[in-house]
Amino acid sequence: MTSPLSVLETFRVGPPPGSRPESSLPFTFFDIGWLYAGPVQRVFFYRFPHSASHFMESLFPTLKSTLSLTLHDFYPLAGKVRLAPGSQSQYELHYAEGDCVPFVVAEHDGDFDDLSGCHPREYTRVRSLAPQIPEPTDDGQRPVMALQVTLFPNKGLALGVSVHHSACDGSSSTRFVSSWARRASGLEEAAPAPPSFDRSSVTDPNDVYSKFFSGFDANAPIVESMMVQFAPPDAVIGTVTLTSDDLGKLQATISSEPKNAFFRCSNIVATYAYAWVSLVKARAPSAESTVHLAFPGNCRGRLQPALPAEYFGNCLNGNFAEAKAGDLAGEDGVAVAARIVGEVIEQFKAEPLRDADKWTEKYHAIAMQRPLTVAGSPGFKVYDVDFGWGKPVKVDMPSIALLGAMSVAESRDESGGVEIGLVAPKTEMDQFVAHFSHGLKTAA
Repeated sequence: MTSPLSVLETFRVGPPPGSRPESSLPFTFFDIGWLYAGPVQRVFFYRFPHSASHFMESLFPTLKSTLSLTLHDFYPLAGKVRLAPGSQSQYELHYAEGDCVPFVVAEHDGDFDDLSGCHPREYTRVRSLAPQIPEPTDDGQRPVMALQVTLFPNKGLALGVSVHHSACDGSSSTRFVSSWARRASGLEEAAPAPPSFDRSSVTDPNDVYSKFFSGFDANAPIVESMMVQFAPPDAVIGTVTLTSDDLGKLQATISSEPKNAFFRCSNIVATYAYAWVSLVKARAPSAESTVHLAFPGNCRGRLQPALPAEYFGNCLNGNFAEAKAGDLAGEDGVAVAARIVGEVIEQFKAEPLRDADKWTEKYHAIAMQRPLTVAGSPGFKVYDVDFGWGKPVKVDMPSIALLGAMSVAESRDESGGVEIGLVAPKTEMDQFVAHFSHGLKTAA
């Protein structure tokens, strides 16, 4: 069968020549844990009722030149992950003059409106809009980013961004995209503050880096098996939304439980709890089986001393919640789930690096049990990424399939709402959407 996507041109874009000296950023323990985790992929869909030639002649030169200027600020994204010279364990993000990011321009003859919708869509069709990061070089250095614009002539375009997770987390990668968009749209003065690369205050008193690194030989193969497990041939990607009204009702229900009086039920607590319960009901495991939720927490503002919000790299902890499936599937399941999630978040606030040396060990212990994990954050404001073509009509994260995650973002159309993305087999997705919708109708 002929592919609906054809590559028009491939470019390589880096910081302006001579603008950045060769440099290296040493991996911290926050980074090394993601060495085998694969890329984080986002696809931004935009309305663009013009021809491919119009895009290439009128818009692409600005897109490419502003990308180069933005890479001057975020130069490590043009570089490669490598072992530091003379070391057997210390990885670093290295940039040298001439390092560039591959930037593909493609054309698609498919239905833009269908592909950019919220309804369940064939996963492989959306995944094709996210670029592939090049393979490691002969000497083992690993490129960390790739970009792709896919044009749907006279309908729209999709901007795909793939960044290897070991280079940085979502906070840093979305800051990069936001900065690029601001430059391209002529709003450079309103761009986010430039990234901070100072890692001197990221301490590792318990030698977590070495413990993470020593576990790689045993755990790296798990990544490949999970890719097969969570992206079956019939997988679809779909989106559901909790409006601010939905969240208010859920919070009222959760807070009405006397056992839940000890914590504030935030939007995130309600979102995680409700999505977790809906997925457990969709999968219908035995009542006595244990189900898991794993989600990250941004440690930048919680370390001593605190790191700036602009800190570039990874700065996430691992938070783990578990429950009996029967408790979550019961009548007060959302309140139970919220209490468990709330307790974990309170622990994170009090001690963000608690059991840091066991994060990867904990994850690998539950990885084959299909835990629900979380990617993204409403705070990233992905629907504000405007290159001058208007706000995205949809933002998807194809990479959530690799780890069985749900993506979380702010609602595009409703202030205070939360958008949840999921990749699942078609029958499981249908069940999830049904339970998700039904539960909202019966909420207080």
